[in-house]
Amino acid sequence: MTSDFFARFRPTEQPRLRPGIGIALGGGFARGYAHLGVLKVFEEHDIPISCIAGSSVGSILGAAYASGARLQRIMDQCREIRFRDFARWRVSRFGLASNDRLGALVQRFFDSRQFEDLVIPTAVVATDLGNGDPVIFKQGSLADAIRASCAFPGLFEPIQIGTRYLADGGLVAPVPTRAARELGAEIVVGVSVGMHDGQGGPPTNIFQVVSRAVSAAQKHQLELWERHADLVLRPQVQSIAWDDFERIDESIEAGASAARSALPQIRKLLTAHQVAHIEPGRQGEFLFANSLQ
Repeated sequence: MTSDFFARFRPTEQPRLRPGIGIALGGGFARGYAHLGVLKVFEEHDIPISCIAGSSVGSILGAAYASGARLQRIMDQCREIRFRDFARWRVSRFGLASNDRLGALVQRFFDSRQFEDLVIPTAVVATDLGNGDPVIFKQGSLADAIRASCAFPGLFEPIQIGTRYLADGGLVAPVPTRAARELGAEIVVGVSVGMHDGQGGPPTNIFQVVSRAVSAAQKHQLELWERHADLVLRPQVQSIAWDDFERIDESIEAGASAARSALPQIRKLLTAHQVAHIEPGRQGEFLFANSLQ
């Protein structure tokens, strides 16, 4: 495998602009179920999604939705999923567990297996442990890309693809707004659920040590990823721990609440971009017609 392997995952030309909302879904383990609530409100209010970018758990849920699977089906399946369904304890010098079962989960539940088969254009972000750069997958195997994007350091073994070792996409793209922009999204809405457990006091286990260290580093990346977003949603999920998978309904409702509160801003963004594409001199005509709806 040559060093040019990953060149195909990097943008080589200006992407075609995609009208609608490009949604960027960040990491956060069980908190990431809030993404489903955001997608639910978008569906209920006919908010068009032009493309999806995901890091970590955002890559799983975003790609599942982009595969064409019904949202209710995704929610029902997520209610049954526990840590053992996507992870296997296997202590090694690279991590405490393997996420190879996640690949099988993708094969079983997704309506698409390759990026090229997705209904909605999608990007999955992982981190190259060799140079610290993001690797953006937009074609090929969904299972491989998602496993790499979800390989949280210290917990999961990194995923080797070619000569590179890849880890959690949230390390370099806590919310992958830039990846959504590079897919051609005219409007980017980021959904941030955070990694920190929200509890005071000292950490009580190795996962909390690593996750809090990652969260501290991510605080200094806010300006980097927020500059690519037109709007950021922050569902209130601070009380939900990384492994509180049984609290899925709370996470979903938190995401739905954040999305509902942002609907006026989202509609304003959509209207502004629609007007920008109308022929000069006809903007007033469009605004008048839009006000009658």
